[in-house]
Amino acid sequence: MHSIEDALLTALEQERKLSEERALLPGILQHDLANVLCQVSLSASMIGTARDEDERARCLRDLQGGVKRMTDLLTGMRLLFLTRGGAGDFAPGDLAAFITTLVREPGVWPAGAPITLDLPETMPTSFSPLLLRHALVNLIGNAVAYSRGTWVRVRLAKASESGWQLAVANGGPGIPIDHQPYLFDLAPGKIATKLGSSGLGLYIARTCVRFHGSTLRVRSREKMTVFSFHVHGVQHDAPARENRGQAMFAA
Repeated sequence: MHSIEDALLTALEQERKLSEERALLPGILQHDLANVLCQVSLSASMIGTARDEDERARCLRDLQGGVKRMTDLLTGMRLLFLTRGGAGDFAPGDLAAFITTLVREPGVWPAGAPITLDLPETMPTSFSPLLLRHALVNLIGNAVAYSRGTWVRVRLAKASESGWQLAVANGGPGIPIDHQPYLFDLAPGKIATKLGSSGLGLYIARTCVRFHGSTLRVRSREKMTVFSFHVHGVQHDAPARENRGQAMFAA
């Protein structure tokens, strides 16, 4: 009897995971690509009204960055489709360098608080650039948008001998505690945050993090919200690249 129940539970779990994988692609298309199209359209319209060459050059950089982001998204969605989620681009890399390059890339982030980095000099580990990019673009983008111009910080902190915690934190009003259990759900009529987000980006982020074998967690209160998950890497004692901003609590 137990073996039949175990087999049934395993089948149900596999069906749930398959449903999530199938929902990931339309979610990315609806949310991530729509956001980039909006930024590209905005940058294109601002070029014609730029007041000087510096502003025109900045708009052009944002436009070119947005076009690159759209190309990356479409390429990534094709890879996700061919591999049924979980992506096939897992490889050893420097996670700290990857995050730094992503944060400094033009045409990705909405206007708002600057993004402060608190990262080790290097952090060798195996990860999927495609999936991690989707996760961080959503987490950092939300942090910038909802910080209300206060502060945003991305931090890699040692959590164990070989484990690290990657956390994205921001100031702002925080997430109501009664909304937090529903943040990562993908369902019609789900409860939105008081700032009006549908949470689709958080569903995408959570799924990408789960494909990395980790769990995306959130802790929030007035003036501070932290999304975090764990990654495994090589331990070292190199100094941080940047170490500015408010202290963060572990999620």
